[in-house]
Amino acid sequence: MIELHFQSQLQKRKNPFGSSRVDHPFQTHSDADNVFSQEFHRIQSTLKDIKQDINHQSKGVVVVGEPGFGKTHLMMRLANSRLKTNRLLFIRQPNNPDAIIYHIYSRILESLIRCIPKINYTQLEYLIANSCAKIFQEIIIDNPDLYPKKESKKDQAIIELVKNGNLKLLSFLSSDTQAKRELWEHIENRAYMWWSTNYSTAGYAPEIFKGIIKFCGYRAIDYRRIIREWLAMNDVPQKLLDKVKIASWNKSIDREEVSLEVLKVLGYLSLLDEPLIIVFDQLEGLGREYNQNLLHSFGEAIKEIFTHIPNSLIILNLFPDRWEQFQKEFDDSIVDRISQCQVFLHKPSEEQLIAILNEKSKSINLSIEQIFTPQEIQRILSKNSIRSIINSAADFYNYKIHNIPLPDYLKIDTNSQTTLQNNSNLPNLASDIKQIKELVLKIAEKLNIESNLEVKIEQNSETYIYQETQADVNKIIGDYLNQKYQQIEEEYSESQIITSSDDRGKLEKIFESLKIIQSSLKLDFLTLDRPKKIPDHLVIQTETQGYVIGFLYDGGNAFFSRMTNWNQLVAKNSHLNFYLYRDARGYQVSGEKSMAELDKFKNSDNGEYIVLIKDERITFELLYQIIVDIQNQDFEAKLDEALSIILKRYSHHSLLKIAIEAIGNFEV
Repeated sequence: MIELHFQSQLQKRKNPFGSSRVDHPFQTHSDADNVFSQEFHRIQSTLKDIKQDINHQSKGVVVVGEPGFGKTHLMMRLANSRLKTNRLLFIRQPNNPDAIIYHIYSRILESLIRCIPKINYTQLEYLIANSCAKIFQEIIIDNPDLYPKKESKKDQAIIELVKNGNLKLLSFLSSDTQAKRELWEHIENRAYMWWSTNYSTAGYAPEIFKGIIKFCGYRAIDYRRIIREWLAMNDVPQKLLDKVKIASWNKSIDREEVSLEVLKVLGYLSLLDEPLIIVFDQLEGLGREYNQNLLHSFGEAIKEIFTHIPNSLIILNLFPDRWEQFQKEFDDSIVDRISQCQVFLHKPSEEQLIAILNEKSKSINLSIEQIFTPQEIQRILSKNSIRSIINSAADFYNYKIHNIPLPDYLKIDTNSQTTLQNNSNLPNLASDIKQIKELVLKIAEKLNIESNLEVKIEQNSETYIYQETQADVNKIIGDYLNQKYQQIEEEYSESQIITSSDDRGKLEKIFESLKIIQSSLKLDFLTLDRPKKIPDHLVIQTETQGYVIGFLYDGGNAFFSRMTNWNQLVAKNSHLNFYLYRDARGYQVSGEKSMAELDKFKNSDNGEYIVLIKDERITFELLYQIIVDIQNQDFEAKLDEALSIILKRYSHHSLLKIAIEAIGNFEV
C-alpha cells in the first residue's frame, strides 16, 4: 500500500531525469558543481588572465569530450556564473561558407538581445550601461579638457545617477517621455564624441556604435524591433527607420565586412566592461567530407576574430576526433591561438555520477537510492556517457512510476536465478554465447556447413542482446520530435535573427542528409549571365526533375532588384520548378514595382510563393535540428530512420512535400 501511494504521488510529478541535454548555455538545468570543477576553474582562470593582461589579448580554449560528456552543460555553468559580469555569446555551427562571419555576428546579436535569466535586462543593455558609465567617467572626471563643457548639467545628472549602480541608467530611462528621450540622446552624442576621440570615424563602425546605443535607449518593443532588424543588416522600410533616426544601409554593403566591423565595436566596448565569452558549439558537421569548403572558411573566420577582436575568451567545444581533424586541417597559427588552453572531459567517477542523478532527483525530494534498487542503479551507471546515464534513469523511472516498458537493452530478468547483482549478467551471457558459438562451429566444421556461420552467429548474438524493436525506435524518435517541437515553438516568439543565407545553409544540410535515402540527389545553384544579386537558393536535381528553392527576406529596393533577377531565372529555366520562401515575421512586401514583380512570379507556370508561417517555420527548424543533433550525437538514433519518420509525420508541409517528391519511391 505504501509503494502504491508512493507511485501515485510521483505520477503527478514530472520525470526528474526527463531532460538529459543542454541545448544552449542560457537554459536552466540542475548542476552538480563538484563534477568537472577543476576543468571549470581552468576556464575561469583563462578569463581572469585576459582581464589582467595589459593588452587584453583574446585567448582560446578548446573543450574536448565525447558526445554526452557535458561540454554544453559546462558552458551553462559558465553562463550562470558570469552573466551578471561578462557577456556570453553562443554560436552554433555555421552552414554557409560564403557568410561565416555574418553568421557568427547574427548569433552574437541573438545572444546580446537575450534577457539575462531572472533579470529584466538584456546582455546588450548590461554592456551599454557599464560602457556608458565608464565613458562619462572618462569624459567628465578623468579628461574634462578634451571634451566640450556644454550641457554640463546633463553630464552631472548622469554621473550622479550611476553612482547608485550602472543599471540605474536604464531603470531611470525606462519610460519613453520626451525629457528622458532627450537625456538619452545626450548620452548617444557624448558616447559618439568619445568614440570619435578614441577610434576612427571612417567605415561602418561609428554608425553601428550609435545603433547599438539607440537600441538600449528604447523600451517600446516596436522601436527595438526596427533597430534589431537594422543591426542584423536586414532591409527595413525607410519610414520606420526615420522613427528612430537611422539611415538605411547602402545596397552594395558587404555583410562579411560589416559584420567584422560590428565585432570589433563589441570588443572595444568590452574594454570598458568585462571580457567577452564567445562559445562555438555543435561543430561536428564541419568535419564531414561535403563541408570541406565550410571548414576552411570557418578556420579563416576564427583567425580574423582572434586578430581583430580584443578582450575575448573564445571557446570551441569539440569531439576528440574532430579536434584531431581540426589540428590537421587548420594552419599552425589558427591551432596555436584556439588551443592556448585545452580542457579534456572524461567520464566522472561513480560517486560523481550518483551526485548528478541525485541533483536531478532533488525536484521530487528523493534520492536515487529511494527510487531505484541497487541492481537498477548499477545498470544505469553502466552506460558510457553522462547523457546516456540520465536517459537510462529516465527509462527506469517511467517503468517504475508510469508502467512504461523498458527498452530491450535495459531489461533485467528479475525472475531468473542466473541474474547477478552489480550488472555482472552481461559478461556471463557473453561468455555463454562464446562457448555456444565454439561448439556450433565445431559441429559446423564436421558437417561442412557454410564458412560464414561464425559471422552469422556473432550478428545474431549481438542482435539478441542489443537490438531494439521498431516500436521502441519509433517511440524514441517520436518523443524527441514532440519535445523538440514544443521547445522550438516556445522560442518562436523570442527575438531571433532570421537571415536568408542561414536558411539556405540549413536547406543544403537537409538535402545533403537526404542523400542517405536517395543517393542520386545533386545540389547546385544558378547564376545570370552578368553578376547580379539573386535570392539565396539551392538547386535540387534528381534523375528526372529539378527544384529551385529560394529565400528572400529583403524589403524595399533590395527586394525589387532581387525579385526582378529571380524572375529572369524562372523564365530562363522553364524546365525547373521554382519555390520562393519568405518568413511571416518579416516586413510585408510593399511598393507597386515590388508587388508587380512578386505577382509575376506567382503567376508563372513553374513558380510558387510560400510564406513560412509559424507551423511551417517550426517544421523546417525541427527537420534541421534532428539532423544536427544526430550528427553531433546529441540524440541517439539512426539518421535514415529519423528522416523517414519525420517525413511521414509532417508530409503535409510544403518543404517536406518537395523533399518527398525529390526523393521518389518513398512511401508516406
